[in-house]
Amino acid sequence: MRKIFLFIVLLSFAAVSCQKDGDPKNVDYMITGLTEPYEVVFLDGEGNSISESVDPDGVLASKWVQSYTMEQGTPVYLYLKFKVDITASMQFSMGILVNGKYEYQAKYYEHILLTTDTAFEVKRSGIVPFN
Repeated sequence: MRKIFLFIVLLSFAAVSCQKDGDPKNVDYMITGLTEPYEVVFLDGEGNSISESVDPDGVLASKWVQSYTMEQGTPVYLYLKFKVDITASMQFSMGILVNGKYEYQAKYYEHILLTTDTAFEVKRSGIVPFN
């Protein structure tokens, strides 16, 4: 009986020691291709909602980026409100990148919600993946 108990304890210890905790991931919120001022809301690395007004000064190559290190399973959220009709703009892109790879993305050709006759909204959300 003692040998069986010892075997179970050793087997449990081996299973626990082989289990790897999830490594933190680099998360980038990124918006490109907007030339007019816009509003952005996102979740920071600690889950706080941050709101910013961005004025790209009409530069087509403008890029807005916020970067954090986040644990796997952490919620991510990016909301964008703007006035420029980007349906014909191949420059527009917004997304949430994890370790340099797009996980949640919106491009110019996707359906953009028109909230009024002059405002557009795009939302992307999810979690930092476990892979």
